[in-house]
Amino acid sequence: MKRRQSLAALAVLFLLTAQAALGDGGQAGRPESSASGSALGARRHVFILHSYNPEYIWTQNINQGILESLRDLDVVYDYFYMDAKRRPDKPSLEMAARQALARIADFSPDVVIAVDDVAQEYVVAPSLKGKPSPQVIFCGLNAPPSLYGFPASNVSGVRERWHFREGFALLKRLLPNIRTVAFLTDASESSGYVIKDMEDDQAKGGPFALELRHVDSVGSFQEWQRRVIAYQSGVDAVAFGIYHSLRDERTGKVVTPEEAAAWMRSVNAKPTLGFADYALSDVLCGVLEAGHEQGFLAANMARSVLLKGDAAGGLPMRINERGVIMVNLRIAERLEVDIPYEIIEAAGEVVK
Repeated sequence: MKRRQSLAALAVLFLLTAQAALGDGGQAGRPESSASGSALGARRHVFILHSYNPEYIWTQNINQGILESLRDLDVVYDYFYMDAKRRPDKPSLEMAARQALARIADFSPDVVIAVDDVAQEYVVAPSLKGKPSPQVIFCGLNAPPSLYGFPASNVSGVRERWHFREGFALLKRLLPNIRTVAFLTDASESSGYVIKDMEDDQAKGGPFALELRHVDSVGSFQEWQRRVIAYQSGVDAVAFGIYHSLRDERTGKVVTPEEAAAWMRSVNAKPTLGFADYALSDVLCGVLEAGHEQGFLAANMARSVLLKGDAAGGLPMRINERGVIMVNLRIAERLEVDIPYEIIEAAGEVVK
């Protein structure tokens, strides 16, 4: 069971943890209508283009953030899911892009909210950017926006930032005696951008609270297993990035993140750290980037387009700011880690 707490204490706890550490084929959804009472003008059409699949918790949380932000408007939604985690090969993504563009043309949206990098690479940058319509707001963007030519006349949005420094500080506060950590992620393109962001963070802000002994990006599930086993005698803790595109060396099929996480939990005896909300059930703790915030910020930008007629390209790009402190009491019990009550009280997510 998860318990949601008020986020009012987050800023205080971030400051405390930092001080302590530093020296202290595509899938399409049917159109849906939302009109919750406030008649703010005519009905609008919003198309939500996802890079990944609808079952992915990150995807679901982004949808919730969008719907919450726009709930007072009369909006008809349509959704398309490119399924890039499970079908990452180029022919599948190119086919999904063609299907998405056909659906966009048929739906004729006022705004497209394009989520994560695959949607930008295969749909927005080559086919929607620089056009009179539709207006496009991106979110969940890992790559530098300039890679896709953003911002453009009709494109702006929200960059994605992981809370590396705060997460390492939190783990150090929970376990003051640990010193070293390994970071493990899959070999997806998004993981490459995540690693680059982490390196930039360390270069600009100085050393993290824990020494990064390894930064590993692997393509296969078996190699991921070998690294996790090696870390048991090589580092004090393990931080996990993305584990959604690991392929089985024997079958060539993508191993589900649930299977990968379940195996990790069955063999790992080290404290674990995560950075995104899909890691809630898989790691001991983290300062998580929230998909809900990504969707909410993007939809707030879309409001300016829908209500004021602003061109998306005239809106300044944004970056997520809030992190959600998470502690997993089930994993803490298994690892025999005592979590201070004040951290549990301040956490936005407590997994029991």
